[in-house]
Amino acid sequence: MDFKQLEAYVKVVELASFSKAADELFVSQPSISTYITALEKELDTVLINRSTKVLSTTLAGERFFDKAKELLALKREAIEMLKNLSKDASGDIRILASSVPALYMLPRILAEIHALYPKISFTVGEADTAEVVQGIAAHKADIGFVGSTLNDKKCEFFEFATEKLLFVAPNDGSYDADKPYTLESLLYSNNFISREYGSGTRIQYEKYFTENNIQLDKIKVCATMDSTYSIINAVISGLGISIISELAARDAIEQKQLIPLKLDIEPPERKIYTVLNKSVIHSHLVKLFTEYLGVRGGTI
Repeated sequence: MDFKQLEAYVKVVELASFSKAADELFVSQPSISTYITALEKELDTVLINRSTKVLSTTLAGERFFDKAKELLALKREAIEMLKNLSKDASGDIRILASSVPALYMLPRILAEIHALYPKISFTVGEADTAEVVQGIAAHKADIGFVGSTLNDKKCEFFEFATEKLLFVAPNDGSYDADKPYTLESLLYSNNFISREYGSGTRIQYEKYFTENNIQLDKIKVCATMDSTYSIINAVISGLGISIISELAARDAIEQKQLIPLKLDIEPPERKIYTVLNKSVIHSHLVKLFTEYLGVRGGTI
């Protein structure tokens, strides 16, 4: 028994036609017949009824069909495993990510994976959390990275990392980096620069505000922006304060352009999640990618 015989048999049954199976496998119809006959001879049983106008399997053929598919799947898995072990994994992985994962997490991760598997390439798009989830649900990307879970039945979410959110202010002498502020004093008395609707950061900080009895309609929102980078520059310029990813704020704080503001309560944290489409049979590249993330953990 060889894999060509199994492939021929599975295609004939799936397509209910010798000629269509031949076209699909790029061989002649007599070759397909030869493969099936040889397989039946080796198994010492008839798999396909040839006495009827409509192609059908015998009882033995029906039961063998599932086993044949399993054997072919094992063959593919074995080839993929050997490719991965020999670093011959190749192809493109399509990624959609919200701003913080895209800018501050993925570059290092992709560099690490590329060093291990140099034939793998990446196509990375940036969008807000809602758009990332929509893209994964619509098969526009293989894997997503977001800052919040959403109620989408087509997608499943896996915790990848945890990061802190912190209030930042311009380093212009107006704010005291050592003073613990209340949420009320920051949000009701200062101009606040907000992320756009659909942002994972916004979903998380509004949840945190509400849990701590902040009335969202009383916040002095002076601007709404769709990127963390824009917010950082706006805060540096003195437009107002904001709450952003600690990772995103790190460089500007080290350069003394921003100051982090302390709170009199525990600061908020948020999870970063990977997103996959539930209904898709993921390629070996995506499995390799997610397995690497699992081994690596959420070090950021």
